[in-house]
Amino acid sequence: MARELVDATTCDWHAALPDAGRPISAPSQRTLENGKEVDLCDSCAWAFDFYYPRRQEVLPLLQPAVLDAFYRSARGTDTARRFPDQLPIPTTEQPAPASTPKAAPKAPASTRAKRHLGVWKDDVVQVRCPLPHQRGTTRKYWVDLRNRTGHARGHRKGDGTSYAGPDIAFELPPGEKFTHFCTEHQVCAENGGYGFLTADSLTAHLHKSKDWPTATKEARDAAETRLQAPAA
Repeated sequence: MARELVDATTCDWHAALPDAGRPISAPSQRTLENGKEVDLCDSCAWAFDFYYPRRQEVLPLLQPAVLDAFYRSARGTDTARRFPDQLPIPTTEQPAPASTPKAAPKAPASTRAKRHLGVWKDDVVQVRCPLPHQRGTTRKYWVDLRNRTGHARGHRKGDGTSYAGPDIAFELPPGEKFTHFCTEHQVCAENGGYGFLTADSLTAHLHKSKDWPTATKEARDAAETRLQAPAA
């Protein structure tokens, strides 16, 4: 990100607007092509997921000259020209339609939405969150790896404070393992190192989390020792 990260929990996209107003909470994270992460509010996260992969097709459509020609091509809403006169209604009696069974009531939107939370995705790197989640969600709750820090902040500890990403033992799918670890922050070191899959991802984490408290030498050395110990 080009700007200085003052608050990692505010929406970077809204903050980049020339007339940006008050900071907007950003519970989601996304990764740019350069490997760096940005914090996004819910609406910007949706826009990012839909438009960012398609920006080469979408941005040309939004150029001022294209929009101007597009607006000028609009036709008037002449309903008499566009639709034929209504056909006369038959006066003879028609047989009553056969009764049809009533459709089963739809589940509330909130319930339907929960069924899609925590589901496994084949096209995204995910980790499993071991914490309990809302009723109605999947038993094994999967989280996009790039969003695990924001997901952690949505959970509360017993004292009411939010979890940090390293506080949760996120699990990769079987056969995969973290290869790079952060021990520079106190919370990362205390939890044995915060794992990443690539050096670029670790570098992006260090940049975005530079306001996290630095680990003491004792905590860092203890974490490094655990990481270097052979697997049991």
